[in-house]
Amino acid sequence: MKITMLIYAFVLAVFVGVLISVLICASQPVKAEVVAADHIPTVIEMNVSAYCKESCCCGKFADGITASGAVAEGFFVAAPPEYPFGTLMVVPGYADGLPVEVKDRGGSIKGNKLDLFFETHQEALNWGRQYLEVEVLEAK
Repeated sequence: MKITMLIYAFVLAVFVGVLISVLICASQPVKAEVVAADHIPTVIEMNVSAYCKESCCCGKFADGITASGAVAEGFFVAAPPEYPFGTLMVVPGYADGLPVEVKDRGGSIKGNKLDLFFETHQEALNWGRQYLEVEVLEAK
């Protein structure tokens, strides 16, 4: 009788443990994405600032054309040369969490720094500077 009770107690404890694990996992948001089989996304803590296409941010380069030759509009980032043009990045709080493309460079954009493009100077000021976990995907 004691052995049977111990077995029931053990089975019940295992069941409760599994149930708790399932509930914890189920409460976590799941982010689905398609990634090439040979590429695993990298998450890097980055110093993320913002800029606009006006001369107050771009100085003599305020012509509305990025270093990659693209027109400065929509959502994209300026990144150091280690990230080729076309590299996709997911920056929390920017572009509704969708991947954005590296289309620009910047003189002070080195190491783990990114500059996010905004249409207006006020939007860039509102962003400020943030330290964020940025997901680096792959080049287009």
